[in-house]
Amino acid sequence: MKKPRIVLIQPDSPFLAEPLSFPSLGLLYISSYLKKAGYNPEVYDLTGGSKLPSGLEADIFGFSCQIPHFPFVTKTMNRLKQNSPDSIFVIGGPQATWMPQKCLDEGFDIVVRGEGEFLMLKIVKEYESIKRKKDAGKEFRRIYVPEIDLDPDSIPFPDWEAIDIERYKYGLEGFRCMNIITTRGNCPFGTGGHCYFCSKTNIGRAIPLRYRSVENVLKEARILRDYGFGALAIYDDEVMINKKRDLAIFKGLQELGMKFRCMTRADLVTREHLRKIKEYGCAEICFGAESGDPYILDVINKGTSVEENTRFVNWCHEVGLRVKAYLMIGLPGESPQSVEKTKNWLKHTKPDNYDLSIIVPYPGSEIYEHKDLFEIDWDPNDLERLLYSGSPQYDYSVVHTPYLSAEEITTLRNEILKEIPRGVGGTTEYWGPNAIWQSIDRK
Repeated sequence: MKKPRIVLIQPDSPFLAEPLSFPSLGLLYISSYLKKAGYNPEVYDLTGGSKLPSGLEADIFGFSCQIPHFPFVTKTMNRLKQNSPDSIFVIGGPQATWMPQKCLDEGFDIVVRGEGEFLMLKIVKEYESIKRKKDAGKEFRRIYVPEIDLDPDSIPFPDWEAIDIERYKYGLEGFRCMNIITTRGNCPFGTGGHCYFCSKTNIGRAIPLRYRSVENVLKEARILRDYGFGALAIYDDEVMINKKRDLAIFKGLQELGMKFRCMTRADLVTREHLRKIKEYGCAEICFGAESGDPYILDVINKGTSVEENTRFVNWCHEVGLRVKAYLMIGLPGESPQSVEKTKNWLKHTKPDNYDLSIIVPYPGSEIYEHKDLFEIDWDPNDLERLLYSGSPQYDYSVVHTPYLSAEEITTLRNEILKEIPRGVGGTTEYWGPNAIWQSIDRK
């Protein structure tokens, strides 16, 4: 039986500050998984403005789609259908996970929610059956939800050979830097009910957090080092949940001579943990502080306190570890007083760098699903336009609270950014003259 021709498409991300920082890993994992099973997918990485070849045909087209990608992905699907009307069109990623019916309504044949490797292989294996149903006019369109939890060590590393990895230009500590994910599954804090601004981590069934082994992670690190990357950006939601494992990984990276950057929660580490993390080569640690107002942290069920966040930053300063804080404005109950508390927290705590974003209520989050329970509101049409606009970093507000209009939220955020420059206690240069890959050590 002839194997289907599979084309996987990664859309461009012009809404990011630097689209060519890191490649998206989702389709690269799927490509490796399909190749391991004996198939030969083609990957088209459109990041940075690349174009699809004209007249492209395939039996199966698969799209990775974040929410802002959706208008582009839908247009691309419709254009491909003109030349390849009998193809099966599959969509995965956040848009498919949280708004699956909308994907079907726009004309996609199959929607993959959650982790896609096993499900994409299932679709490929069932291609002949799906095609017969489609040709016979029978119903075949459906939404797929993960049925099994893949052992993370059983999944091949991302298919770096499928893309031009040299186009990506993120730098850390004078080295080329590549992204890596060392866990799979749900944020354990999300399943416990924390962080009401985050999309729910269960999509019809519980998917537990699973850990790649130390040996497996370090094997991938060695491969990336051979590609010329001297640093890693660890994109797990939080490191130091499994402290023994993570410290072993960090020590292994030190032995490989690789720097790294990671994210955690303020309540997961002690000062001695941070000292070790710094010793093992961490260039920067990031965490979600969210707000400087205890009331707001309670409203969003963050699970950490202002005191814990302050202590975390102070400990990082004490051990010489650069720290970046993620904060938001416009959260439920936000008021001029709470914004002032966030500004004062930044001014007095002085993290080395920070992001201050405006909340976007994402489908699947508690705030989005139950906004009547929170002191926040928005016009659904305005929110949809924002979600699909690709506006860089969502730099204006569509939400308002009883105490602040959307315009006031935007103004207050801009005032804080003007008054407290990012990098108030230091700098973190990712893309500047000292970071671009042409000028840094490739060893």
